[in-house]
Amino acid sequence: MINRVLTKYGWVEGVRSNGGFALFRGVPYAKPPVGELRWKAPEEPESWVGVRLCDKYGDACAQFDRWNDAVDDINDDSDHPYVMMENYPYPPKMSEDCLYLNIYTPAESENDKLPVMMYIHGGGLQQWYGSDYEYCGDGLCRHGCIVVSITYRLNIFGYYVHPELALENEHGSAGNYGLQDQIRALKWVHENISGFGGDPDNITVFGQSSGGRSSLALFCSPLSRDLIRHVSIQSAGGIGSMMNEETRDNLERKGTMIMESLGCSSIEEMRKLDWQVLRDINDEKLGFFYGFGMYNDGYVLPDTIDHMIIQGETGKADVIIGCTVDEGANEKEPMFHSNTCRQARAFGRVLVEQGRKNVYEYVFDRPQPGDDAGVPHSCDNRYQFGTLDGCWRPYEKKDWQLSEKMQSYWANFAKTGDPNGEGLSEWLPYDERELAMRLAADECSMVDYDRETNGRLGMREREILSRF
Repeated sequence: MINRVLTKYGWVEGVRSNGGFALFRGVPYAKPPVGELRWKAPEEPESWVGVRLCDKYGDACAQFDRWNDAVDDINDDSDHPYVMMENYPYPPKMSEDCLYLNIYTPAESENDKLPVMMYIHGGGLQQWYGSDYEYCGDGLCRHGCIVVSITYRLNIFGYYVHPELALENEHGSAGNYGLQDQIRALKWVHENISGFGGDPDNITVFGQSSGGRSSLALFCSPLSRDLIRHVSIQSAGGIGSMMNEETRDNLERKGTMIMESLGCSSIEEMRKLDWQVLRDINDEKLGFFYGFGMYNDGYVLPDTIDHMIIQGETGKADVIIGCTVDEGANEKEPMFHSNTCRQARAFGRVLVEQGRKNVYEYVFDRPQPGDDAGVPHSCDNRYQFGTLDGCWRPYEKKDWQLSEKMQSYWANFAKTGDPNGEGLSEWLPYDERELAMRLAADECSMVDYDRETNGRLGMREREILSRF
């Protein structure tokens, strides 16, 4: 097991993970974005002398206080008590100093050149953190992959837009600081992961919900796309997503409103405010669904994500894209009133028409045991990471078996760009038949989820693509 690694910035020492692998917690990948660095692009971290013991996770980005400092009253999204897992403190401490990553590595030496998987957590770009047990890397380590989980700036701290910020920026852009954090983390991994036994030329970026949309943004951005070998976009749409970017004008109006509400007259004054003040005004005035987020700023994203995909302005990475069945692959009203399955199919169709042969689509189709929730948004995360034990649900043997299959598919994809492997049902690349891999407890198989049109491009997809 690798214990110490010399990074570009100094020596780091890890600990043993719950699964027995090397784990480096809370490694800084950028300077703390505080004070004068608030609302600026991330800068490389300072070097240090001696060995930095990486035994504690970094803070979660400042966000609305869902935890209220009362652990006994903490419930998950299904209103059940949060399951506490050993060595995963909950609730996490939060602050503005949050640019840290965690590395799980099964490598025995720096010469192993294992595939690397960098995970971007979801939460609407407004909440959550990368060191939650749900994203524990032990399961994928058992399949021969290095897992890196990151925390990045969110909400008003990561995506605030104001005309004054654009004036002080050499690119004339503002916002997308959280997206730039992700790119900085990706560059850190590319520069340093070889010391942890990883292959810097074989990096998979994957994420779910807003983390999936972020992965798609990194696949498109000219600042990052050439560093990515494979990308997995999970429950984040494709083309025509409800997570489509707002206009710069709308975001600047929000930014101006926030400044006026705080009684400030300049960005300089706002940089002197305590982070709690900014967190609270953001929650009061905007909340979760109307907060600041990604947009085409002309620099990190030169155009909208949809337009860049349509125009072929993306990286050449192999792609997995998909969603859960209740996000638009059945007869029910899709979650968030957005048919994520059709958005993914529109994405796949465009890439196939561009001559891409390395696109794989899926639908997660396992109703969750314990209640009538069906197959909700995010429920597939624990299967992908093998962390079902971190949830109250009465999972069965077949759930663990499905989890093992998913980890195998994604680990194979990270290794070669092809999810197929021994003992797995064949996952066919996406083509004109528009089939998706059904990930289910009874059987994994290729399925036509476009029931109304017998596998042909449905009307909604035509409507999506007609906008371009």
